Order: sequence, then structure tokens, then C-alpha cells
Amino acid sequence: MVTIKQVAARAGVSFKTVSRVVNNDPSVKSVNREKVLNAIKELNYRPNRAASLTRRKKTNIYAIIADELLNVPYTFDIIRGAQEVAWKKNKELLILNINETKASIDRAIVSLLENRVEGVIYSAMCHRAVQLPDELKKIPTILANCFPINGDFPCVVPDEVQAGEEITTALINKGYRRIAFLNLNEDIIAAKGRKQGVINAFTRHGLPLSNLLIESVIIKQDDGIERSISRESAAKIIDSFKPDAIICGQDPMAMEIYFVAHEKNMVIGDDIGIASFDNWGSIPELLQPNLTTMALPHLQMGRWAMEYLIDLRVDLVHQHLPFKLIKRDSF
Repeated sequence: MVTIKQVAARAGVSFKTVSRVVNNDPSVKSVNREKVLNAIKELNYRPNRAASLTRRKKTNIYAIIADELLNVPYTFDIIRGAQEVAWKKNKELLILNINETKASIDRAIVSLLENRVEGVIYSAMCHRAVQLPDELKKIPTILANCFPINGDFPCVVPDEVQAGEEITTALINKGYRRIAFLNLNEDIIAAKGRKQGVINAFTRHGLPLSNLLIESVIIKQDDGIERSISRESAAKIIDSFKPDAIICGQDPMAMEIYFVAHEKNMVIGDDIGIASFDNWGSIPELLQPNLTTMALPHLQMGRWAMEYLIDLRVDLVHQHLPFKLIKRDSF
């Protein structure tokens, strides 16, 4: 194994200079930095991470506890956003994917303590309330895409009300006046916030609420499994309410509505407008015409949470970040 002293000898500098270059110390002269970097490349030197951690008071290691985050494609952007900030700030990011079992959470906390992490982002698959163990209060921790039941941790979450209001306003501005909102399970935070946003948009534009149909079409059954609207049910809503536009609670639901509209020989974007939420993977751009949807701010939440930790903030903020309207051709 190549040592730091061998690198120093090859570069013609002291081993302390090599150490400063490895740790990105800006005080190193550019000429010496270049010599060291060339020597590192020539000798294929790799710093001894364990020894470095032993010497330093700070580890520069942060962590994301991902509460089943990897089960949904677009939620991975929380990790990507945090990683972008970590790299820019010369920090390392440890990723721990857990489930809700106590054993899983306890093992994650042990790993955090063993690695002497300086801050933790606890992120959830969907926007919801969570109860975190008291052990996490020993480490600077912020929640992303979830919020603490007791209000005892800072958090950053998507602005569901803004999303509902903005997508509805976009439809209204295009001339749509009779809108059906096929919402998610009414028990979840996203459904409640988006519903309020849709109603706000109608109220702000002075439109009668009789022209707005809101139905929860993703319902949790007795077996605990959530089931979405059937094409038959969607067809009945179109036939009975006769909307000129439909807002779907999520992109996979919009895909079903596309099938129904095509079966009725309706031209999407002309005979009926369709909008949605999430910007889920490749779905919006695979649908024809491409689906207009509100993109969840997962990337921005990851960045915001990481910056909060690195800046050593301690305020118990409950930060809301806006969705982004991705305008395509479905209305």
C-alpha cells in the first residue's frame, strides 16, 4: 500500500502538504497542489480513511435514512438532491434504506453512531407524519417529505395546497370551467392539501363549486390494499358529470383516464383536458398527447435538507417547497 510519505517524496513536498491537498485545504499553493495530484495519480495512492477519521474530530459524514424511499422511482431524487450538495461541500453521504420495523430503525441508528455522522436526513416514501426515536435527537436531524407528529424535529415537505391550486388555475386560464378532480385516498396529507388547493382556485376565480366534482377514487380496502378507480367507474363519472377537464390524483391514474377517453373517441386536449400530479417516471411523456402534471419537489427537498444540516441550523422549521408545473399537451 502506497503511503502519504511516499507521495510526498515523489512530489518533493512535505507529507503535511500532501495531507492538506487530500483534504482540499485552499491554502496550498497551486504549484504544490499540482505536484501532489500528479504524484497521487502516478502512485495510485488512496488515503487511509479509517486513520483519517481517528485523527479528526469531525467526520464530514452525513446520512439519509430512507424509509422505503427506493420503492417509488421519483422519490430517489431526494437522495440525488442531498448528494449534489454533499459533493459540492466536500461531504460524504451514507444511505440507509429501512422499513418501519423497530429492528430496522434501531440498526440504522447504531450505524449512524458507529460512523459518527454529523447530520441525518430522515426521508419517507410519501408525505406523512412520522414518529422518530428519541436517539435521533442526539444527532442534528431534519425530515424530508414527512413531518414529526410531535413537532420536535425540523422538516421540509411538498406544498400540496399550492400544487392543487396551480394546476387548477392553469386549467381555468385555458378556458376549462367544469372540472372533475379524481383524488387520492382522502386520509392522506397529499389528498387533503390538493383538494383544498383545487377549491381555492375555483373560489379565487369566482366559479361555482357546483361545476367542481371531487371524488376520492383511490380507496384502502378491508385487506389494507389501495385500489384505484376502474375504467368503468371513470366512464360513469364522465357520462354523468360531463366534465370538460379531469385532474387525476397521480400519473398512473391519468393513464387509465386516457384509455377511457380514447374508448369514447374523445380527443385529449380538445374534447377534454387532462392534468395530474407527480411527474412519475416516463409515464407523462409516453402518453399521447404528453401529460401535463405537477412535479413533486423531491430533488429540491433533498438539497434543502442537506443545506440545512451543513449550515448548522437549529430552528424547528416546517418548510414547504412548491411543485413545478410541467406543461405538455394534454390541455
